[in-house]
Amino acid sequence: MLKKNIYNIFLIIFRIFKKNPLIFSLTFLFPLVSGLLTFYSYSAQVTLINLVAVESREFTWNQVFAAAIIPVLIYISVYGVQNLFSSITMIIKNKLNANVTMAFQSDIIDVANNIDFERFDNKEFGDKLQRAKGVVGEDLDGITNFLVSSVGTISSLISIIWLSATSGYYLITLIISIMIVSTLTIRLITEVKVRRVGREITFDGRMGDYLSKTLEDYNALREMKTYNSTNYFIELWGNMMSKQHNKRYGARKFEIKIGTIVAFLQTTTIFIVLIFLLNRLDGNNTVTIGTISVLFLALLSCGNKIMSLTWPLSRLYISSSKLYDLNEVLEISHNYSNKVEINKNYQSLIPITFSNVSFKYSISEKYVLSNINMTIKPGEKIAIVGENGAGKSTLIKLILGQYRPSSGFIDWNNCKYPNGKVSVVFQNFIKFELSLRENIILGNVNENIDDERVMEILEKCELMDLFHELGGLDVELGQIYEGGRQLSGGQWQKLAIARALYNDADLIIFDEPTSAIDPISEMKIYQKLIDICQDKTAIFISHRLGWAKSVDRIYVLESGIIAEEGNHEQLIANNGLYSDMFNLQSSWYK
Repeated sequence: MLKKNIYNIFLIIFRIFKKNPLIFSLTFLFPLVSGLLTFYSYSAQVTLINLVAVESREFTWNQVFAAAIIPVLIYISVYGVQNLFSSITMIIKNKLNANVTMAFQSDIIDVANNIDFERFDNKEFGDKLQRAKGVVGEDLDGITNFLVSSVGTISSLISIIWLSATSGYYLITLIISIMIVSTLTIRLITEVKVRRVGREITFDGRMGDYLSKTLEDYNALREMKTYNSTNYFIELWGNMMSKQHNKRYGARKFEIKIGTIVAFLQTTTIFIVLIFLLNRLDGNNTVTIGTISVLFLALLSCGNKIMSLTWPLSRLYISSSKLYDLNEVLEISHNYSNKVEINKNYQSLIPITFSNVSFKYSISEKYVLSNINMTIKPGEKIAIVGENGAGKSTLIKLILGQYRPSSGFIDWNNCKYPNGKVSVVFQNFIKFELSLRENIILGNVNENIDDERVMEILEKCELMDLFHELGGLDVELGQIYEGGRQLSGGQWQKLAIARALYNDADLIIFDEPTSAIDPISEMKIYQKLIDICQDKTAIFISHRLGWAKSVDRIYVLESGIIAEEGNHEQLIANNGLYSDMFNLQSSWYK
């Protein structure tokens, strides 16, 4: 697990570097240089302390002042440069975060647009994609913030070691180095453990809050009292709170114990260094009051620096588990071009012929569709009906070419792949919060905007009242824009149909777009759709049958096979599955 997390951290750092190598380098160069400049600040302090403590007794004030000018200027200059570098780092870091976030989001969008639909529909991959999207943004900003903070702190710790080494205290340098590495390691392990406990407590806390609110909710209490389950909920809440308390107490006790050990190591190191330097104070000119004072203060600040370093590093380590999904999705994006070529050399899709087509998902042994044989002819109005789970939506994805058959083959007008224009109105049609015009032309954005055609479509879809009410095509719909107009569900639905018609495709598919409304209204809408699509090939999907008598041919799906085929009169006369379904639903339409 440790190797995996560290690998994910370095892999994402490499990806960030590849996206913006110059900005990335500058983002970390400035804090690195700023931290190393601390050495010159320490050196200037050593000189100043020695001037005040020793040489002020042997020289006049003017001589001391003249000697102090240079170290004072060095100290002030370092301080000024460090503040300047801090501001520059903040600006560059924000630029890096913005560029990388946009680049990674673009990569994820490429994956979502280019991945094959079977994999895209896979729940495991869908969850992975959502987690990857969650990392981009705040988590990604946090990663660069942690890295910048860590680089600055590490370089300032190096300055302490550098000061000791350049003064000729090699044993002291070794002792300080061991102290920094050991305390940093111990602190880091502690922080990681405490953060893991903190995350567990957070999850438990959500459950505790839910149980607490439930026990205070009037409606919930009324139902609990009805079933005599109040005590059960109280016991659940009490156990959750005790669990939280024990975890928090254990983590706190562990943190205090480790803190004591670290404090002992740091105190012992400082004591050893001071004894060593004080013993050499008289016999070695390199050991001065200034050296002892600055090293002492620097060592005291080590603890705070290590604490400030372990916090971002532990956060980075904890976040690394999320980076696995992002790295995997970004790896997929490398297989795709950032630009999708638009094919404008369309030909008619119709006729479409299915020959012994079967389909199953790669992660399953069960066939969703089996031995499908059907032909969709030009201008035909076809209904595909069946209960939920019969395979209707999968069949549509095969017609669209979004899925490939597991066996058998599909022929699109003598082509192995669909190369024509098709329009689809899905059950969960999208409410695009754009202008009225854009909501329609999205059906075919690859051709010049034709407002005259837009108006024809509006009239055909009975949306002229909406147009006059809005006062134009440029009015924003939805709630994103100030002054945007919210529409009714029926108006949004008509816009989805208008969008499909604007595409001027030779095949239009309606995949249960009216399932959320009552059967009688649905029947009227479907009849209107059949009239609108008089010159088109149209496929209608539904598990309700009141309107199906108006189409040319009906396919009845049951458990992934075509159970029946024919027009309404033929299927009623057969007294089979369709007849049973229609008779069962007939009361809905009275």
